Amino acid sequence: MNGIDLNKPIFYKHSSLRFFEKNEHHVKRFCNADVLLMVYEGVLRFSENGVQQEVRAGEYYIQEHDSAQDGELASDSPKYLYVHFMAEWSDCPTVLPKRGNFSYSLLSKDINDLDDISRSECTYTEKAVLFLGLLTKLYSKDTINTPAKHIAELIEKEYLSITSLEQICKPFHYSKNHVINLFKKEFGITPFEYINDLKIKRAMYLLEVTSKSIEEISEESGFNYYSHFYRMFITKNGISPFEWRNRIKIHPTS
Repeated sequence: MNGIDLNKPIFYKHSSLRFFEKNEHHVKRFCNADVLLMVYEGVLRFSENGVQQEVRAGEYYIQEHDSAQDGELASDSPKYLYVHFMAEWSDCPTVLPKRGNFSYSLLSKDINDLDDISRSECTYTEKAVLFLGLLTKLYSKDTINTPAKHIAELIEKEYLSITSLEQICKPFHYSKNHVINLFKKEFGITPFEYINDLKIKRAMYLLEVTSKSIEEISEESGFNYYSHFYRMFITKNGISPFEWRNRIKIHPTS
């Protein structure tokens, strides 16, 4: 089975979350790095060295270094994590296969943590440790689901329309306290802290890829009050939405 050899050195480069607009195409490029793609919503389509690939929600795919990639076919609004790195490929028993499945509810914290730290002033070693931990979980296939992860899956699908804890409790027939306790034990935060984190990440993406006003982006990200959005954004990122947009323009992500 061809894949990256986990017994050989692996070098992390950079990572980020990526959300496609409707009918957006994968970039055409010759990439000299390996790229891990973890799709958790929609469908990502591209070709690799002329071979068409389709990666659906709940699947990962590793693009091999020194390959030509193109996006002849439009993708179906995928949301995914990408990680550029360098590794050795082989068909020995201890490889992470080129393609596989994963549970987003189980790995969402790892994915979001890696995205957060990639934009921070943390050391390369700290970033590399998080990435290697993610690869280890993909390899071990430790995907036992829990009630809290089922709750997280619901939130990830419906976070823009959730306005009360009752909307989360009702499908599972749980009390409010039970939902909060389950979620905090698993993820270390409350369901609504998780919802706000997802909303802020959506706003960060829209600030990067659109020219919409910050007020419009606040509304499209699910915030009823601009002042609430503004405070939440500064709390998470340490700077205002306006400052963050200007910084991205000066130092764009790739």
